[in-house]
Amino acid sequence: MKCIMIVYNSAIEDVVHSALSGIVEKYSLLDKITGKGKNSVPHLGDNIWPAINKMMITIVNDDVVAKVKSALAPVKENYISEGLKLFVLPVEELI
Repeated sequence: MKCIMIVYNSAIEDVVHSALSGIVEKYSLLDKITGKGKNSVPHLGDNIWPAINKMMITIVNDDVVAKVKSALAPVKENYISEGLKLFVLPVEELI
């Protein structure tokens, strides 16, 4: 199993969720994630940098990872300045 963490600009939330429809059924969503990425301006949720990120976390079987990557690749390409990152981590145990 793998833990997938997807961090993205809240402005593209509908696009991200649409891309993952039918692939990721269960997830946790964290609001108001702040930070600065390589190709985007800071997303700090303040008066100077008002953009904000969200984070989706899901645990999937190994074979789903490739599907998620394929689904999100065009989103990342089309919205490069908004920011989207995908992290894949091993899950050693699920209780």
